[in-house]
Amino acid sequence: MSKSIQVLERAMNLLEAFDEDHQEMGVTELADRLGLHKATVHRILRTLEKGGFIQQNSDNGKYHLGWQLIPLGTLALQHFDLRRLASDLLHALLEEHQETVDMAIYQAGVMYYIEVLESPQPVKIAARPGRGLPIHCTATGKAFLAFAEPEQVDKILSRKLERYTPQTLIDPDLIRKEFEEIRSKGYATSREEFEVGITAVAAPVFNRKGKVEAVMAMPGPSYRIPDERMIVLGEAVCAAARTLTARLRGISGVVLEDAS
Repeated sequence: MSKSIQVLERAMNLLEAFDEDHQEMGVTELADRLGLHKATVHRILRTLEKGGFIQQNSDNGKYHLGWQLIPLGTLALQHFDLRRLASDLLHALLEEHQETVDMAIYQAGVMYYIEVLESPQPVKIAARPGRGLPIHCTATGKAFLAFAEPEQVDKILSRKLERYTPQTLIDPDLIRKEFEEIRSKGYATSREEFEVGITAVAAPVFNRKGKVEAVMAMPGPSYRIPDERMIVLGEAVCAAARTLTARLRGISGVVLEDAS
C-alpha cells in the first residue's frame, strides 16, 4: 500500500470513529480507538481541520465532525428512504397550509435540515438543506430534546445556552418544564425564540428503537401564525410525524438509525 493511500485510509477511519456514543474525542482517545500513535492522529486531525471536516471544541480541546461534511452528506441524503417516505406528507402539509415545511436530523448538538419545501407565499421562511439550527430555542430542537435520553439532555443543557432574542429561554429548569408540555401535546412550538418575527411548530419522528429519527416542522412569519393557528399547524405536523413514524417502523433496514 502506498503512503498516500495509507494516509487516506487512516483519515477515513478517523472520521468513522465518531458515532452517537463518541461525538467528541481528544487525541488520546482517538489514538486508542484507531491503534495509532498520538502524533499521527494529531497530524491527520490538523489536515482534516484545515478542510473543515473536523472541528475542535475550544472549551475542552476535543474534536468533532466539521461543517464541511454537511453539504456532502446532504447530497447523499437525496437517496435515503427517509426523505422518500416523507415526501408526500411534507407536500401535503405545504399544499394544505401554505407555509414552509422542513425536516431535520440531529448531529453533534445541532439540528440539520435534510429537506425544505418553501411556502409559495411572497413572505415566507427560506432555508436550505444542510443548514444547522440551535437545539435549545427552536421548535425543531425542542421537539428532539423533549424525547431524548436524559443523559443527552443533561449534556446539552449544561452548556452555556445562547440568547438569540428577548424570548429565548436559557434557564435549563424552564426549558425542562416546557418539555413536559411538549410530550403531552406531541409537538413543540417556538415563538420568536430564535429569530424575531418567526414562529414554528415541530413534531418528532421515531424509529423502531423508539428514538427520534427526525423532526418535521412548519415555520412561518409570526403575524400569520396567531395562537389559534399555531394549534392547528402543530396538530397537523404531529399527525404527519406519526404517519412517518408508522412507515419507518413498518419497513426493514430503517435508515439513519443512529442519527438521533
